[in-house]
Amino acid sequence: MTSRRRRDPQGGNSLLLALIVMSSLATLGSLTVVSVQSSLKASTNDRAGSIAMYAAESGIALAIEYLRTNWTGPGTWSPFVAAPPTLVALPFPSNNAPPGAADNPFTADQNAWFGVEAYNNRLDPSIAVPADSDDQIVLRSTGHGPQGSVAIVEIEIRRYPFGGPTPAVSTEPVIFVGWHVVL
Repeated sequence: MTSRRRRDPQGGNSLLLALIVMSSLATLGSLTVVSVQSSLKASTNDRAGSIAMYAAESGIALAIEYLRTNWTGPGTWSPFVAAPPTLVALPFPSNNAPPGAADNPFTADQNAWFGVEAYNNRLDPSIAVPADSDDQIVLRSTGHGPQGSVAIVEIEIRRYPFGGPTPAVSTEPVIFVGWHVVL
């Protein structure tokens, strides 16, 4: 007669414990992957929003430089306002230049551009007619970035100080009256 070896009653518990530990590690690994993916997505969206904001701010800076260098005296900004106050696109070369165009100041890999428009300030005595009598206008710059991100900045500018003398030459600085981020 052959003798059978007696089976150890504890052998199955070790296997069950090993399965529980392995499934716990697999779950922990999956949660780590999901967390890293969401962090990457958030940082990518943040980068796209920052590029759009930089594009909007660059549009404001270029528009101010365009208006400052083309100012020839009081009322010079009248072609850039309409009645009733509506947005009028400014005619400088890089305005609304698509990504990759020669006039676009950003590299093509940034996929960024801006559009700058102007309208008359609400306190202008000539607001009902398409004229700017106080040399103060509002610029609205819409910056576009990758992944459809958009940022809008408005800034109100004036050519010379309130109550100050009208400057005779175009080298006078442009004064910021106020600004805010719209979107």
